[in-house]
Amino acid sequence: MARKRGSKKASGSNSVDLPASKVKNLHHFVRGTWQHGYAQAWTKVQKVYFPYNLKGSHWVAIELDFVRHTATVYDSYIDYTKRSKLVTLLHRISDTLARELFEEVKQKGLTMSMYTPFSVCSIAAVPQQRDGTSCGILTVKFIEHLSAGMSVDKVDTLKIKYYRLKLAIEGLRGEAYL
Repeated sequence: MARKRGSKKASGSNSVDLPASKVKNLHHFVRGTWQHGYAQAWTKVQKVYFPYNLKGSHWVAIELDFVRHTATVYDSYIDYTKRSKLVTLLHRISDTLARELFEEVKQKGLTMSMYTPFSVCSIAAVPQQRDGTSCGILTVKFIEHLSAGMSVDKVDTLKIKYYRLKLAIEGLRGEAYL
């Protein structure tokens, strides 16, 4: 039985404490040693983009900016998660990511004055989904646009079916960066 967005079951746990196995995988991303070869060490880039699941039922795109030390959230369904809750929901992951980056910088002998969690902010004017199921594909499109240096305003919510079909075809051909 599918859970409705915002139900008590869906929002029961807001904890983002990462188990040791997840932190181990996080080390691979931070160091750029992920097995699929698409990664670069975070100490060599200015920004990282990734999808993140809020409360187990809603996907958002996150941009980590290492220069500004911010975690910017691009949310296609702002009516589901109010902006004030984003900071609370993302605090632990922001803290964990900052701690991992700080440890990597220290191990490489680079200087970083002190460890501080990323400041969490959100962008208000992003295309909004018209249903309760398009957050995943819109998250993928936001990340594609941002990583290509394009505005997320170019994402057309009327083309959701096309975006899904295109991603499925690219995945079947082995052309998608999954």
